[in-house]
Amino acid sequence: MGNTVGRTNTTFCDLKEQNNAYAFGLWCADGYHRTSSIGLTNVNHILIDEFRRFLLKFFPQERLKMRIYSRGESPEHYYSKKATRPAYQLYVNSRPFLRYFRVARENPGRFLNQHSIFAYFAGRFDGDGSVAADDRSDLRIAYSGNEEANRDARLLTRIGIVPKVYTYSKARTFVLYVSRFDAQKFLNGISEFSLRRRK
Repeated sequence: MGNTVGRTNTTFCDLKEQNNAYAFGLWCADGYHRTSSIGLTNVNHILIDEFRRFLLKFFPQERLKMRIYSRGESPEHYYSKKATRPAYQLYVNSRPFLRYFRVARENPGRFLNQHSIFAYFAGRFDGDGSVAADDRSDLRIAYSGNEEANRDARLLTRIGIVPKVYTYSKARTFVLYVSRFDAQKFLNGISEFSLRRRK
């Protein structure tokens, strides 16, 4: 009762369940986390709403908190000179939940299965992915760390897709590329879960 951060039973957050895997992928791409908080930061309110629905499976509405960052468009917003448009930050205070997601991010293959890998990559793609207008070329997902990009590359091989990881030293960015020969398989696989692809 004295735990001010709050407790949750993360055993119910089975990442083999596809909707949970999608939310996990979204968090890996655009996740917010502090010592005891976990959430999502994004300018797309549709993705924020989707993550809200995910969190509400584990926490009551009153536990969820929202901040909006902008250049002062509203007195209720938090000021950010970097914000070209309002950015939404939805989060909940829960050390156990944060710990669970951090452990899963270090070894996603241990928590996902064949049925949830595409859902996970749909979240990754919605957060940090892009593809050319022809839906074949320049299919990529950006990462901030080389190890994480290579972990995901190995994960894709489990579903028959062999990507390549490139390092852009000046930008300190690592990019996972799916070849034009595998692009359709990847996009077809994530289309059921990806809000961006459905749109």
